Amino acid sequence: MIKLENMNSKKEVLQSFFEWLYDDDRVISKNVKLHSEIDLSLCHTYSDANIYYPTQFEEFFKTKAMSRLGRISQLGLAVTYFPNLYHNRLEHSKGVLNKKIEELFYNYQNPSWKKYIEENNLKLHLIAELIKMAGHDIGHPPLSHAMEEQIFGSRGVHEEIGNRIMLKNKHIQNVLLSISPELPSILAELYEKDFLNFKNHDESSYDVDRMDYLSRDSLYLGYNLNLPTQNYESICVETDENNIPICNSDNSIKTSNLGKNYIDVYDFSSLPEIEKALLLREDRYKDVYMSKYTHSAERCISRFLDAFLSSPSGCAGSDFKEFLTYFKNTKVEDIDLDKYIEFDEIKLYSELLNIAEKHEDSNIRLLSTMIIPNMDSFLNLLYSHLKMYSDTKDFTESDKEFLKGIKDLIKSASDLACNLKDKDFLNKNTLVFPEDVEFPYDEDLLTDRKIKIKSYKKSEPIYVKDSTGKIFELSNHPNRSYDWANKQSELHLRFAHIPYLQYKGLSEEEITHLKEISKFNGKPNLDIDVSMRPLKVEHSMEDVFLEL
Repeated sequence: MIKLENMNSKKEVLQSFFEWLYDDDRVISKNVKLHSEIDLSLCHTYSDANIYYPTQFEEFFKTKAMSRLGRISQLGLAVTYFPNLYHNRLEHSKGVLNKKIEELFYNYQNPSWKKYIEENNLKLHLIAELIKMAGHDIGHPPLSHAMEEQIFGSRGVHEEIGNRIMLKNKHIQNVLLSISPELPSILAELYEKDFLNFKNHDESSYDVDRMDYLSRDSLYLGYNLNLPTQNYESICVETDENNIPICNSDNSIKTSNLGKNYIDVYDFSSLPEIEKALLLREDRYKDVYMSKYTHSAERCISRFLDAFLSSPSGCAGSDFKEFLTYFKNTKVEDIDLDKYIEFDEIKLYSELLNIAEKHEDSNIRLLSTMIIPNMDSFLNLLYSHLKMYSDTKDFTESDKEFLKGIKDLIKSASDLACNLKDKDFLNKNTLVFPEDVEFPYDEDLLTDRKIKIKSYKKSEPIYVKDSTGKIFELSNHPNRSYDWANKQSELHLRFAHIPYLQYKGLSEEEITHLKEISKFNGKPNLDIDVSMRPLKVEHSMEDVFLEL
């Protein structure tokens, strides 16, 4: 089998794969021209670190709804404490597409799988599946999950909004129609039902989404690793009345030559990589995604919105207040999608800077400032979001106005500028409390949250062969390294934000008392010294903006 990591050039074999995929009477043009671009997350382990996809897919990425993801950070406010993490959701979306292409390419090399696709006329379903995964994050709001949870009350709303965008946005529909008039309806079908067990590879304990973001986030943290795509085979098994595979006395799965119940099974050689990915996910949740640093920064959004949205009308940011109120008070199925895709992080930060500088309430000004990364991280994030590395900078008029404000801010000695340039500003305004310390005031002022981190769910099973060829669900595998069914970590987060305490009326004396019983938030203890920041190259970050 051809392994893509080992090829000096992948283009020729992927060209053949896509020519096979496009060789369908329903496809308008069978001429395949591959677009290529470097993927930094592949550089450490691939001889050819390019990703390749057809021109029509490039047109999909150029639609306003998808290109907007280039202005949505992958990890939201984590960049405040982890300044390398300036990468965006568009980069991740292309990486997920690449992982899905690799998965299909490995299946394509299996003659029986290839024959099944051809005999059942399923090539358009594969194209739709690729586009579906390329657009899996299209519904994310600015700051992703952190903002989504505070505006909509759930971390899953972006999926519902994203599905609506994919199926109703006219520019995306035009891209689909340019490939085949049947593609829009087939894509809609894939959102309704599972196809070729792809749900197990798209939304599960071990899926293409996680494989990309774990590799990519690790890269930007400064670690040299990649989680390569693992091949699998579909095997017919016996199942019970609930369609759950039946086990033998040794916990191996009963196979069958009859029936239509198939599970996807990884080879024994894949076990170390699968376990490596699960361990990495648990570690990343503990030390980055749900760490006290990231979570305390993200909780600022809730505190800011609570104060800002209840402030009197006519205050600074009133138009933004109306904009946010619309999304909070509108049913997800009724949200104006064109209005939604106007909302990116450049718009968000433009509004937050205005509020942080001009709002009448000093505590709301400080809460707004706490959502903006410190100046160093902020400028690197903007450099990426605005594609300032490009030779042909395509700034809109609003972009230009925003950048003028950034230049003024860099040169300013205002309170806002000083606060953003103070790398300890967020720490100084955040109180962290030990578990054994009683919080003496209204509990609503305190974030007290216990989070269980479980990187493997038996409800999302992974099946792996042992060295003799028997099939086991991972938690029953005789060679597993951990008791995956019960392995979990727990975080206990207890903190409060000083400007919010002041906004709620606590006196200076009461806040001083809280400072005495809290512990210093500190900074992440990173054992790496790698800078992925684009502006750390022989000149100051300010120069890049001031010379525009």
